[in-house]
Amino acid sequence: MKLILWEIWTYLQVPVIWYLFRRFAQRNVKGEIIAGTLLGIYIEFSTEPLWQYHFQINVYKDIPLSILASWGVMFTLVSFVSEKLYCRLLKKNEIEPYDKRILLFDMLGGGLLVGFPSEIIGIYTGIWEYRYDRLNWDWGNVPFLDMPYESLVAYSLLMLIAPTFVRYWQEAFEKKK
Repeated sequence: MKLILWEIWTYLQVPVIWYLFRRFAQRNVKGEIIAGTLLGIYIEFSTEPLWQYHFQINVYKDIPLSILASWGVMFTLVSFVSEKLYCRLLKKNEIEPYDKRILLFDMLGGGLLVGFPSEIIGIYTGIWEYRYDRLNWDWGNVPFLDMPYESLVAYSLLMLIAPTFVRYWQEAFEKKK
């Protein structure tokens, strides 16, 4: 029963997050969600043998349809959080073009504050599990969280490219003809 509720939430989160951003942040995140979903499709397809999902509606092997859009939501949140941290800590109104410091905020803010906690939720709720027999992770686990260090490093590295991709392509999906 618990997994059914989580699966329903993963479908509802896209319109809910879009609405919340539109209403409270006056920000249209449609393009960010679409760009992030495209990246999520690549991630899920290329890493499919490494995880085992437990949802009902799948698009390829055991990859749930809703998880693809969940990547879009996560990368939207990552971009938002890292941009807010960047602006607040550097006392700026917006990201300066080509300022490489945003990568640090993406990695730390996005990877540690959004991505890794999302991974923890997914594992602990039973939405997916790691295929340790294929991953060969052996660095040990983060204390108190019982999560592999490799997962933390992987999220930090992913955030070096994913938010940049989302920021670059978001407007292409939002422009009106």
